[in-house]
Amino acid sequence: MIDSVKTPRASFMKIVNQMRMLLVLVALLAVFAIFVPYFWSGKNFAAIGLTISVIGIVCIGQTFALLTGDFDLSVGSVASFCGIVVATLAKAYGMYPLMFFAGIALGALIGLVNGLLISKAKVNALITTLGMMTVLQGGTWLVSNGFTVGVNTPQFRFLGTTQLGGVPLPIFILVFLYVVFYLVLRFTVFGRKVYSIGGNPEAARLSGINVDRVKILVFIILGVLSAFGGILLASRLGSANTQAGIQYPLNSIGACVLGGIAISGGQGNLWGALIGVAIIGVMGNGLIMAGIPSYWQWVANGFVLILAVYLDTRRRR
Repeated sequence: MIDSVKTPRASFMKIVNQMRMLLVLVALLAVFAIFVPYFWSGKNFAAIGLTISVIGIVCIGQTFALLTGDFDLSVGSVASFCGIVVATLAKAYGMYPLMFFAGIALGALIGLVNGLLISKAKVNALITTLGMMTVLQGGTWLVSNGFTVGVNTPQFRFLGTTQLGGVPLPIFILVFLYVVFYLVLRFTVFGRKVYSIGGNPEAARLSGINVDRVKILVFIILGVLSAFGGILLASRLGSANTQAGIQYPLNSIGACVLGGIAISGGQGNLWGALIGVAIIGVMGNGLIMAGIPSYWQWVANGFVLILAVYLDTRRRR
């Protein structure tokens, strides 16, 4: 079913599903506020905002892919690889603005390759993006020799550390990008094509939509946003490391599906995905502040993904 052409019942159920997830978010906030000291503080909420700003940007691209009926497991590797490349070049040559755009172009190129393989060569999205993930993981280690690349210059750290009125700039960037891409999905011809392809690709093709071109553009957008997320994270930390995006693939898919994006495509919107991102961010932050070991956080993220898929299955039924 195309999201932009809904029956009243479908619209009502979509609102109900998003309200459920919003209640889950509120419940998480309440539980951590009661049982975890210092959780409910402005400084900690700023930290949560900074954490979800990167994965949230990646989730925008993942939303586009899921809406077309595809997904991308290489998003974390794209983020790590582009962050490492930009940090390495900036450290060696300076000229950070130029290196920033080089990193964004690199992300677009990776997305283009993924899109061509999936749309033109008809290689399964799982195999394509899993293979690309492995290639980029190797590339990340080759570029960095397995070491963290530190760049502690004001230019490099501007995007990640600047504050406006006491609010970190990455949070403003996240909100801005969600507004822009929500409008793209909701009110542009391209957005309607994305929903149409996810709803029924064959019907979309027969109606005159160039399905391959739209999918290629979707993966280019995904590559650009993943690269931007990785560069933003490196800017905030003042360094780029090989493991920066290791949890992004499953977290981004889990957050999107929690927020009502259908794995089968054609249903959902970005605001639901943002709620899913917030749930994962709050849960991760609360577990860290409660002193829960990192391996239990992996267990929790795995359960969140399973829960998200289960909820998506129930919605489709």
